[in-house]
Amino acid sequence: MSKDTVKLYQRARAALQAEKAALSKTLANAQATAADAEKRLAEIEAALGGAAAAPAKRRGRPARKKSTAKRGRPAKKKAAPKRKTAKKKTAKKTAEKTVKKAARKAAKGAKNKRSLKDIVLQVTKGKALTAGQILQEAKKAGHKFGGK
Repeated sequence: MSKDTVKLYQRARAALQAEKAALSKTLANAQATAADAEKRLAEIEAALGGAAAAPAKRRGRPARKKSTAKRGRPAKKKAAPKRKTAKKKTAKKTAEKTVKKAARKAAKGAKNKRSLKDIVLQVTKGKALTAGQILQEAKKAGHKFGGK
């Protein structure tokens, strides 16, 4: 190595060390500022008592007061809607339905013992493969796909 290369290396190293020191100082200042802001925020929260913020003041024209008297023809009274009697489901019937659904779901999805994610992670461990290669390896591992 020539003397010029050594000098260039030394200058670059000194510049990087100076930049590192400046960034460390900036980071320390930013962390102190953030800590102060969090402390002040906690004080404000405590002063407010955890209550929700007050509603924003309305801008523009003042809200129009609603008058109690209605204009136009009086509305006809509507008949009250008839109430439907709700059928009560017993806990036993609900439990039976849940068990039946679970059995049907288990019968449909019992193709694969391991998830595709686990198989792909195992296959690609330490290798870079294309999508086609991953598919081939997953099939070799015994994963059954539902598509064509």
